[in-house]
Amino acid sequence: MMEKALVIMNLVMFTPVALLMIFTPFLTRKTESFGVSIPSDAFDSTDLTAMRKKYALSLAAFSVIIFAALAFISTYFAEAAFPVGLILFLVLSYMMYLRFHFRMKNYKREQNWQETRRQTVVIDTAFRSKKPTYSNAWFGLSFAIFLISLILSLVFYNRIPEKIPMQFDFDGNVTNWATKSYRTVMMFPAVQLYLIVLFVFINTMIAKAKQLVDPAEEEASIRKNLVFRRKWSLFMIISGTAMTLLFSLTQLAMIYPINQTILLFVSLTLSALIVIGAIWLSFRTGQGGSRLNTAAPAKSGSINRNDDRYWKLGQFYFNPNDPAVWIEKRFGIGWTVNFARPASWLTLIAIILIAVCLPIIFS
Repeated sequence: MMEKALVIMNLVMFTPVALLMIFTPFLTRKTESFGVSIPSDAFDSTDLTAMRKKYALSLAAFSVIIFAALAFISTYFAEAAFPVGLILFLVLSYMMYLRFHFRMKNYKREQNWQETRRQTVVIDTAFRSKKPTYSNAWFGLSFAIFLISLILSLVFYNRIPEKIPMQFDFDGNVTNWATKSYRTVMMFPAVQLYLIVLFVFINTMIAKAKQLVDPAEEEASIRKNLVFRRKWSLFMIISGTAMTLLFSLTQLAMIYPINQTILLFVSLTLSALIVIGAIWLSFRTGQGGSRLNTAAPAKSGSINRNDDRYWKLGQFYFNPNDPAVWIEKRFGIGWTVNFARPASWLTLIAIILIAVCLPIIFS
């Protein structure tokens, strides 16, 4: 039973990752193609459309092969199959991306767009006042859930058994125990607090990230980006609250007996809904709101300033002259950092370090 469940779980986890990677070129802004800046009206040209289709079909073929291999290997090495298969897929997909990235750079050089069109940088000075994200006050609900979880753990500490189940297999059997102490009991509330702070930070970052406005359709581009940020802000609030509730339920299971099969089902279902929601939102909005419809007509003759030299391999932004720390990805959905700013490194290190240290401190 457990082996079959692990096989199914491996395949279920791999599928959304593969789908998102396959369709990424169709979700990017119309001013970018494989990490290279282009005029927005060139995005749907015959050549670039064919390039995206070829990338998607090639990566889909690799995905089918890895999917089949994963299904076979999982029956023998269930626990190791998914991480190995995922790493292999990510390496292959990145190699595929690089191939098309360099092909796109050559294509752009041949088209010579920068010589025939005016390069423009557009900034909406009133953008922040238009409330691009929902208020961080909405995370007060998550914080209230955390406080209830913390208080219940302290008030009913004596009800918690001396041996606390920390990990279960797919049959509901305990695979890892921890000896009761205030430190181990505080593990899940500490994770809750970390997640709340992290989601508040992400929501703030979404609001403050650098503007990217297409000069070919200024007003429409600004409206799309506002909707894009608001939708992802709302998603962060909903998913953050859901994850806080999930950890509260797990914490409550220490105090009151809860069927472990039900607990596992709720955990997997909620995690799946968050992943499905993120994928749906990615396809619904596109990067920066590129897939959202607007009625504003596009203008021709202007393109974004060519800053390809600051995008290493089309994905890593390194511009010491840009004060912005956060900026939209060129290939993918979401945001990345300006690696030339020390603040970006300090932030990434802090997020990773705290996540690694929490299990060690409270184990």
